[in-house]
Amino acid sequence: MIGRLWRLARGQVRVRITGASLPRFLNLCAFHSLTLRRMKRTAWNEMYATMSVADFRALRRYMGRTGCRVHIVRRRGAPFAAARLRPRYVLWGGFLLLALTWWILCTRVWAIETQISPALSEAEVLQQLGEMGVHIGAPISSIDTHRIRWRILQLQPNMTYFALNIHGNSVTVLASGAEPPEAILDQDAVTKVVAKRDGVVRTVHALDGQAVVQAGDAVQAGDTLISGLVPPTREEGKYHLAHARGEVEAYTLRTAEIARALTTEEKAYTGKVRRQYALMIGNKRLNLYIGSGITGGTCDKIVETRTLRLSDSVVFPVSLIVQTYVYYERVPVEQTVDEVRVEMLSRALGDIAADMDGTVQSHSETLTTENGAAVLRLSVHAVEQIGEEALDDSEIPPPETEEQTDPPQ
Repeated sequence: MIGRLWRLARGQVRVRITGASLPRFLNLCAFHSLTLRRMKRTAWNEMYATMSVADFRALRRYMGRTGCRVHIVRRRGAPFAAARLRPRYVLWGGFLLLALTWWILCTRVWAIETQISPALSEAEVLQQLGEMGVHIGAPISSIDTHRIRWRILQLQPNMTYFALNIHGNSVTVLASGAEPPEAILDQDAVTKVVAKRDGVVRTVHALDGQAVVQAGDAVQAGDTLISGLVPPTREEGKYHLAHARGEVEAYTLRTAEIARALTTEEKAYTGKVRRQYALMIGNKRLNLYIGSGITGGTCDKIVETRTLRLSDSVVFPVSLIVQTYVYYERVPVEQTVDEVRVEMLSRALGDIAADMDGTVQSHSETLTTENGAAVLRLSVHAVEQIGEEALDDSEIPPPETEEQTDPPQ
């Protein structure tokens, strides 16, 4: 197979040899190492054979000694095909344009896909990557993934993982990050634990510091629960300051009031659909419609992007954008209080539980109708952790102010 392809690439001819001295012709070809293939004798003075173009040109120097004549019957191979196509400049120009297009597709970035966690700003990450040379149309050879990864981790202190993967002419950006840590107090600072909301103390667990409340005490937001001023624990001991920490559980009461209109509107689709098309070539957009993308009336707008690609890793810098407008009318819908009760109660309890470090014990609600709206008033009894750290400005009492007990006379 390979030998046949090689012969076709060099070119070969099918010839017809006539004359009374065919044996002499064959001896001459053998003497000068001229290869004849697929020989077929059709008469005592006629035969057919296939030979390469180079051997045929060499044979012309010896034909006068054989007394035979050679006629070309058929030509095959790349040299003859190229000779036929040589005057067709448009075809060769198309091949050159195709080669240039293929070179541009394979050497530049034409698609950027992102998988960035919500903890990071995707727009900020893409802007920083663009400043480092990662953008549509950038040469792939100029992208140093190790340098970019090291640099982007410096610019994004909250980023915990970053990867820049290149597949063909597309780039995939993978990034994850952690939420910025809450501001914490210095571990050596003098702090106290205060109540962040009203409640009745259920349990107190002081890990450091001195508890100043006990179970059953009613406290208000801002009251000290665990003090950073620790009294002496033995005779002739001294006061000292500590970084108070601990947990204080309390029975709390939370209230919420939400309202919802009983007359709402729902979408009733009319069946009218309108589509607009646009071409995205690189970073340039070409609208294939007249006017703007802003349409009148009430409708749902669905934008679909279809990218031309050969495979998952070879992407053309051409995308078709389809904007579909599905029109609808707003139809009023009447609801009763009982129909909206479960939804309103579930939403209110969910909002309260999301802001709570504890559990809901019980709840009570009242649902009324006011001015055409359902009004839910909710009371939630819960057990939650109400302690939070705060700076303590307490000072160690001077020795003369410390309580001392005189020995009995």
